[in-house]
Amino acid sequence: MTRRCTQRNGKRLICIRDCILGLLITDKNLEVLLASYESYGRNMETQRTIAVIGAGVSGTLTAYHLVRQHVGAKVVLIDPQSNPGLGLAYSTPSYRHLLNVPAGKISALPDQPNHFLEWLQKHYDASMTGSDFAPRAVFGLYIQWLLSTVPGVKHRQTVVVDADVVGHQVRLDLADGTMLLADAVVLATGNFDPAPLRGVSQEVAHTGVYCHSAWVDSTYAGLPQEAPVALIGSGLTAVDVVLRLRETGHRGQVIAISRHGVFPNRHATYKPLDTALISGPPPTKARELLHAIHSAIKSGMDWRAVIDSLRERTNELWLALPLAEQKRFRRHLQRRWDVVRHRMAPPIADVIEAELTAGTLVMMRGSLYGVLPSPLGARVQFQEGDFIREVDAARVINCTGPDMNYRRVGSTLLKSLFEKGLIVSGPHGSGLWTSDCGALRDLTGAFSDLLFHVGPGRLGTLLESIAVPELRNQARDMAELLSARFRAAEQAADTGNTVIDTEFSTAVSRVDYELAS
Repeated sequence: MTRRCTQRNGKRLICIRDCILGLLITDKNLEVLLASYESYGRNMETQRTIAVIGAGVSGTLTAYHLVRQHVGAKVVLIDPQSNPGLGLAYSTPSYRHLLNVPAGKISALPDQPNHFLEWLQKHYDASMTGSDFAPRAVFGLYIQWLLSTVPGVKHRQTVVVDADVVGHQVRLDLADGTMLLADAVVLATGNFDPAPLRGVSQEVAHTGVYCHSAWVDSTYAGLPQEAPVALIGSGLTAVDVVLRLRETGHRGQVIAISRHGVFPNRHATYKPLDTALISGPPPTKARELLHAIHSAIKSGMDWRAVIDSLRERTNELWLALPLAEQKRFRRHLQRRWDVVRHRMAPPIADVIEAELTAGTLVMMRGSLYGVLPSPLGARVQFQEGDFIREVDAARVINCTGPDMNYRRVGSTLLKSLFEKGLIVSGPHGSGLWTSDCGALRDLTGAFSDLLFHVGPGRLGTLLESIAVPELRNQARDMAELLSARFRAAEQAADTGNTVIDTEFSTAVSRVDYELAS
């Protein structure tokens, strides 16, 4: 065995030949690493590892299904939180934050549609029905309970700070100083903080008057009960903030500022359509989709029934649009779609409507122009048409939703993967570029057979990838894919044959936006 010495960051490194996959190590760890690889060669099956990075709903359900699928590998769930399964949405301490899907439609298990409802009736409230809206915190407990029912998932309470492909494995460097070699890695990093707002003065940011995240306790701490609060954005995050403010005893006026000037619609009962609005070949123009929806509503169909009839085909319809048509949709129709798709639970809508009627909650339409210091705390400037308007507030809270530009979200791991060309942004410059089965695309245009993604990052190529119906399917499908591949590899090892994963190769080749454009 040959070896070459080199220098990196002042340390002498040794590059070992293919027997240790070209991994760079220091002299200090050489003997330990050689021993680990000797053990790996003797017992490859027990050393096979799948690392799931992120323990929100996406990552937790992926780990759950991997064990249920008898994947034949050690499943390691890596997340710094002590209680895996909650993620950002379901770690809320407020029981006023309700799911925006009825209990009968949000099972975590695709093949058991009543699973959550039955769990809810047994473990939380026997009187709950399928049309009730449960607290999000309770759904988080449900996900944690699911994880507790499967043995063998190892939780590493730390952060992955770097990753690299080494031979046919992925080396993960962890914040606790250890290293993990994985045969497959599933990124399930969830949602990140909002994008930076333009025009926010440093003074306002440093004093804590401007709060970049709606999900930290400091956002609500020390706020006088009668003080006015300004919210930038009017989506579901803004709705959550209003509820949390009132729960903490705040009684002052809340001013929501957004470009479109509307809150989400409410859920209401309706008669479902007998068939999906679009049951034939998918349209290839955004205008055709819009026309079909408008025509159905004008004919007397309930708009909720029309939108929900597209639910199971939404991503299929989206992927059928050429890239130019997708861009047109993003530019002109995205916000309108979000307003009708992501609705408020009726009890929450009642609160918002009552606040709007009383004037304790005010909607102002305009684009943010600046956030400057003022005697009260901050002066929020926003542009409406040709005019600049101003409101003063003791606190300004960013409610614009998660940042989808993954190059700037502050993740050391993602930054490294981007720099190495192992991942790329989606064709619209946001999220991550993935194949149909969640394989991550690299800078050369190839889809990885080692790196995968489930969760919101797939909005880089999909229209829907944040709601439980999409997340539960992605988690199950990912587990099925990896389990099938590992079983095929084990069988090939027994027979001495080479595995050609035709299912995987076909799946990753179906998504090609360069051709679609």
